Amino acid sequence: MTSHLRPGHPRRLLAVFAAGALIVIAVNVTMIEPAAADGNPERPTAIVAMGDSLSAGEGGGRYEPGSNEFGRYCHRSPAAEINHAKPHGVTTAVNLACSAATTDDISLGGTSRYGEPPQAEQLKTVARTHNVRSIVLTVGANDIPTVVMTVECILAHLSGGSCGPRWAQQLPQRLRAIQPRVIDNLNDIRTVMRSAGYADNSYDLIVQSYPSPSGGLSRYSATARALNGCPFHDDDIAWFHQVGFPMITEYLRQAAASVRGVRFLGLTTALEGRQVCTPGISHDQEWMWGTFVDLSGLRIGPGPHLFSQSLHPNAVGYKQLAWCLREFHASTAKTAHCARDADGRMGLG
Repeated sequence: MTSHLRPGHPRRLLAVFAAGALIVIAVNVTMIEPAAADGNPERPTAIVAMGDSLSAGEGGGRYEPGSNEFGRYCHRSPAAEINHAKPHGVTTAVNLACSAATTDDISLGGTSRYGEPPQAEQLKTVARTHNVRSIVLTVGANDIPTVVMTVECILAHLSGGSCGPRWAQQLPQRLRAIQPRVIDNLNDIRTVMRSAGYADNSYDLIVQSYPSPSGGLSRYSATARALNGCPFHDDDIAWFHQVGFPMITEYLRQAAASVRGVRFLGLTTALEGRQVCTPGISHDQEWMWGTFVDLSGLRIGPGPHLFSQSLHPNAVGYKQLAWCLREFHASTAKTAHCARDADGRMGLG
């Protein structure tokens, strides 16, 4: 065959070499480029849960292998919200959340929880191996920490007093300190996703608050409450519902609003009328656990797992929260609150 590229045409030779180089570069970039905004069809689409016990599914039972054994109590449950709230077109739920996680356990270069790397570090792998469509973060309660607040309020009730006045002063101070750490977590998540090739608008990043475990009233007398999962003073039961959890929700909403493109779903009243010891219902109709010690957990030894399910949604409760999250995904709202109407139907407001 006669060549059309003769020694007398150096520009043609340079053009061919340049084109070949561009092809090689393009092929290599295509091979190493992580999941981009439009996704890779060979990677499963995913929703990712990050954060603490609420995202993990604490209280949902039947915990995943490796998350309910001695020294490892992340308590990731098949009943967790994200497993029932996949957005349209999403096939996989990836649960990175861990019971007892704090904002430090989420951060890039942060701390380890139960031997697992910080969740933002784990997200790097998920972002490469999946086409992430949504990330749902619930965090902050363990920074307060709510477990200390709960214990103090139980002890106050048993001694005939109330914890509300003390925590009414402490909670705003602690939330002001926690809020920038939640913002840092959101920025770390953005950093990981951008490094993996995702545009900010190619996936949902959602912050959720916490459902109040208290409906504001108790159907039990003060002496019967300790045996029925709600050993709290009347004033504290009302304070949790009317002040404490709404305050946590507001600080988390503000944190979400501080990072461009982040959405917020408030859950404070999501389980209204079905909380622990709420009047007019029985234990079987409650969507949350009261305070209790899980004696079945002794089979793997002593530890926080014996009482960590207390004051968390049960499997039915998580399905209700999942309905809210699924509807929120389908909406275009930047901020919404999940609540039950007078007829008991879930809705977004």
